Amino acid sequence: MKTVNKILGYAIAALVGIMVLGCCWQVITRFILNSPSKYSEEFLRYALIWMTMLGVPYAYGQERHISINIITKGFTQKGSIFTKIVIEIIVILLCLTVFIAGGIMVTVNSMGQISPALQMPMPLYYVGLPICGFLTLIYSANRMIGFIKKLKEVE
Repeated sequence: MKTVNKILGYAIAALVGIMVLGCCWQVITRFILNSPSKYSEEFLRYALIWMTMLGVPYAYGQERHISINIITKGFTQKGSIFTKIVIEIIVILLCLTVFIAGGIMVTVNSMGQISPALQMPMPLYYVGLPICGFLTLIYSANRMIGFIKKLKEVE
C-alpha cells in the first residue's frame, strides 16, 4: 500500500502543479494578451476531475476523509470495530456498484465522443471513475482486514 500511496501522492501533486501553471496561463492569455486560451479552461476542468478521482482513494487510504463519530464515541471497543467493518462493507458495495460498474458504463457510453477544445477521446476523462472505485476498493478491503484482525484480538 505504501507504493500506491506514493504514486497517488506524486500524481496528485503533479496535477496540482500543472493546474497552477494552466491557471496562470489562462489569466495571462485572458487579461494580458486579450485572447483567452480555449484549451486551458477545458484542460483545467478535466484535470480537476482527475485530481478528485485520485484524491478520494488517497484521502480514504490515509484516513483523512470526513467522518462523524459523535454517535460511536460511546461504543465499546468491540462495538466500534464492528461498526467500522459494517462501514467498510457499505463502502465496498458503493465502489462496486457506483464507481466501478457505473464508471465502466459511462466510459463505454462515451466511446466515439471527443472533447470540444482539446479533441481528446471522452473515455479518457471518464475512466477516472472506475479507477477511483478500484483504488478505493483496495484501500477499503485493506482496512477491513485490519479491523477484522483487531476484532479477533479484542475477543
